[in-house]
Amino acid sequence: MNSMKSRINKSLIGMGVVTMVITAIICLLSLSGAYIHHVQMDMEVMADILCDGYEQDHQFNFSQFSNYDMRITLISPEGAILYESDANADTMDNHLERPEVREALEGGTGDAHRESMTLSVDTYYYARLLHDGNILRVSLETDSIFSMYTNVLWGLLGVGCLIVMVSIVFSMLLTKKMMEPVETMAKQLDHVGELSLYKELRPLSDALMAYQKKNSELEKLRQDFTANVSHELKTPLTTISGYAEMMENGMVKDADVPGCAEKIHKEAGRMLTLIGDILELSRLDEPEMVKDLRPVDLYQIASRCLESAELLAQRHEVTLALEGSSHQVLGEEGMLEELVANLCDNGIRYNKPKGKVTIRVKADPQTDGTILEVQDTGIGISKEHQRRIFERFYRVDKGRSRETGGTGLGLAIVKHIVQQHGAQIQMKSALGEGTCISVFFPPLPEDIDSESLKSRT
Repeated sequence: MNSMKSRINKSLIGMGVVTMVITAIICLLSLSGAYIHHVQMDMEVMADILCDGYEQDHQFNFSQFSNYDMRITLISPEGAILYESDANADTMDNHLERPEVREALEGGTGDAHRESMTLSVDTYYYARLLHDGNILRVSLETDSIFSMYTNVLWGLLGVGCLIVMVSIVFSMLLTKKMMEPVETMAKQLDHVGELSLYKELRPLSDALMAYQKKNSELEKLRQDFTANVSHELKTPLTTISGYAEMMENGMVKDADVPGCAEKIHKEAGRMLTLIGDILELSRLDEPEMVKDLRPVDLYQIASRCLESAELLAQRHEVTLALEGSSHQVLGEEGMLEELVANLCDNGIRYNKPKGKVTIRVKADPQTDGTILEVQDTGIGISKEHQRRIFERFYRVDKGRSRETGGTGLGLAIVKHIVQQHGAQIQMKSALGEGTCISVFFPPLPEDIDSESLKSRT
């Protein structure tokens, strides 16, 4: 609570300071702009007077204006100095390449601004082309903008300090007033059901308690996930490191090198599979990920997945079968292929030798939707494990899962894909008899016509 008070105080004080700084910057910019404009106007007025006098009489005596702060220079079209009020014209360099002179020759008028190296004096130049081709230039040395800012700075600092002090006092009083009901609620948070005061804060307290509970659950899931990932990666890494070290130190006979290399390759494959599943889960966790939903034939998807799983099934001595007929569901084809493939893969890996995996695609008579069933004759799952089987890294038989190459993430991915498609998933299993996982897809929306269905099959 004290931390909240401190943050509110700092926020209010910060707002005061930021407001002061922004105001100061705006004032300084406005002041500098007005100042520069005033200098330019003065030089233009002086140039008007001098030009009028010169145009009337080319023998015009510029020296009569020497008492003014402005410097007067008369320059020939070739850049030579014809008259200089503040220096010896004969010793001065050619001015043809000066920017204000070039602008005047090209456009009739020119101006420039040059800062001194010491940042204490700025010089402004204004040049005008005369009828005879000569250029009249007036210049004015002034305190630099930096110096002007410095002069004003102390006044701004004084005002700023006053604003900060007022902000501190005001923020402390306002914060105290704001936090009184919140502090009361915090003291009685454990007995929020008995709280009779500050009824308007009841939704806030309920939300805080719900958030705390949810946050604790998420933190536990995060910790469990991190621990599981670390554990799953540690085992293959230890194996790879051990065999590699043995080979490096010459502890492996030449005849055993292929076997060691095979074990290293197998463990590396496990790591790659695990990382792929982790990345897939992260992708599925993204909100609104499924965008390209369209009618797809679930039976065709199941057929392709069965063909892809044939080699794995032969390795495990498992027979594959597909039953049912063509049924359309609204979904993302790639994700649905992954769903069927994971269910089929799970049925194969946890099956018995000479076992069978059957995929069925059929109509749901209760909802007019579609049912996907993947049934195996495998080892089955006991009831105490069934409710957790879709959790990440949860394994019924950890030793068998690693032996068969499972990552413990396949059914978690299945659950996410089912949720993304607005479907429901159920599982029936008995030890020693096998498992049947059913996915219930909702019916197609009524606004999808038959022609659209035909074009997408």
